[in-house]
Amino acid sequence: MSEQEDLIVWMRTAALPTFRKLYGRIYVDLKANDTITVRLSNNYNTYSFGGKKKLVLSTATWLGGKNDFLGFAYLIVGGLCIFLAFAFTLLYLIKPRKLGDHNYLSWNRHPAGR
Repeated sequence: MSEQEDLIVWMRTAALPTFRKLYGRIYVDLKANDTITVRLSNNYNTYSFGGKKKLVLSTATWLGGKNDFLGFAYLIVGGLCIFLAFAFTLLYLIKPRKLGDHNYLSWNRHPAGR
């Protein structure tokens, strides 16, 4: 097995047909008008199946890339959980139920006709 981390990342199967894979990172701070030189080689032919390769330079923070969907999803699900916790607590305070009450089980209920 290769010890090159960039090759291992690139050879890992993607979950979706369109994807981005991180190849490398620039660890120095870039200033305006800095020039970046990139040399690309076509080591893996994608033309046979209609694939495309693109170079994307992006910025990332400690929270991740520019995709805000995951952050919003966490906030919405967290807010929903807090709302449901408050609603169930309020329901328990208004109409408490004895812990382990067997009267609420479906097979203990008697039909209306009996």
